[in-house]
Amino acid sequence: MTYSIQQLANLAGVSTRTLRYYDQIKLLPANRNVHNGYREYGADAVDRLQLIRYFQTFGFELTTIQQLLDQPRAVQTAALAAQRAQLAAKRDHLTTLLNTLDRTLAARNGGPQMTDSEKFATFKQAQLADNEQTFGMEARQLYGKETVTTSQQRFANLSEPEYHDMQATEAELFAALKTVATTGDLTSEAAQRVYECHRKWLCFTWNNYSPAAHRGLAQMYSHDSRFADYYNQRVGLPNAAATLVAVINRFTA
Repeated sequence: MTYSIQQLANLAGVSTRTLRYYDQIKLLPANRNVHNGYREYGADAVDRLQLIRYFQTFGFELTTIQQLLDQPRAVQTAALAAQRAQLAAKRDHLTTLLNTLDRTLAARNGGPQMTDSEKFATFKQAQLADNEQTFGMEARQLYGKETVTTSQQRFANLSEPEYHDMQATEAELFAALKTVATTGDLTSEAAQRVYECHRKWLCFTWNNYSPAAHRGLAQMYSHDSRFADYYNQRVGLPNAAATLVAVINRFTA
């Protein structure tokens, strides 16, 4: 079936102005009616627009979408599959959160009580889902699928005291890192504490710590702004991540 620009706009829930812009930048080229010169769209354009709408929903920029649509079909399918996995993880997390909240409400109303481990299981799963969505692909590329899976399992199996210890260690790390990021002194006791806290924090989930692996993680921090944002935002200083990388490199040399 062939659609006019207005028909396709109505079908896809976008404006005709948007479709004209997509045609202009060659993201969704239109055919031209040989009799009147009006834009027309066939089945291939409908499928392409569906992909564009999917990738927009997933937060991709138009330039990234254009690059994906220029890739072989298998690459596009892999990108969609990766997004599906993330959506499924979010769905599972929300389901678990609702179930736990229902049990919490029931317990507060005199129903069966939850164990201490059950009370915190949802929060650990939420953190796992968030880490997987944000850093999962890069972590697997650097450390391998098996290592990442093992790390996730170790985190999920943390006892309540271990979980709280891990959170406290990270809080101590942020405090010490703020001091070093402010002074710039990599030889200070605060810098030593940054390294020790970060190493301890890693060892909650790492089976086999090594200085080389620690430096590899620091390299990933340097090359990916999402890692930098994590530390900069929590410490409240724009150079926090860079300071952490410098500390790691100094104490693992």
